[in-house]
Amino acid sequence: MELVLRPMMASDARACAAIVCASAIGGHYGFEPDAMAAKLSEALASGGEIFVAEIAGGVAGFAWIDQRGAFSTAPYLRLIAVDTTLRGSGIGAALLAEFESRTKEVGRDWCLLVSDFNEEAVAFYERHGYTKAGELPGFAREGITEILMIKKRPRL
Repeated sequence: MELVLRPMMASDARACAAIVCASAIGGHYGFEPDAMAAKLSEALASGGEIFVAEIAGGVAGFAWIDQRGAFSTAPYLRLIAVDTTLRGSGIGAALLAEFESRTKEVGRDWCLLVSDFNEEAVAFYERHGYTKAGELPGFAREGITEILMIKKRPRL
């Protein structure tokens, strides 16, 4: 099946919300489908940059990026999620590569946060060249440490 990466449309909000709510982060943070769909729709309506991975006409995953969201100078991967039944099929790697491609001319090194309980995600990002740069205990929720991960850009 062909994977298509395209801008998110308002009609994708519910599918994207269902994907992230079924993920490890959704469970730990108590994401609710209606609230997440509303948040994604609001972000999209206010100019947020969200794109989806589509297979056979259905949403398989998505990524939400902020061109200068890390310290107002570096591209920040705000949220990425892949349908749990499609993990390991390359969709996450395609979304991550698209994030880097869309922001290659912007700011400094790529940045993201990943929750300490999400060891699978930490390993995924490390396989793609991201390294741990610091920890933010209780940053998003008490009792959970967010790990700051950075990928250095090639220097000319």
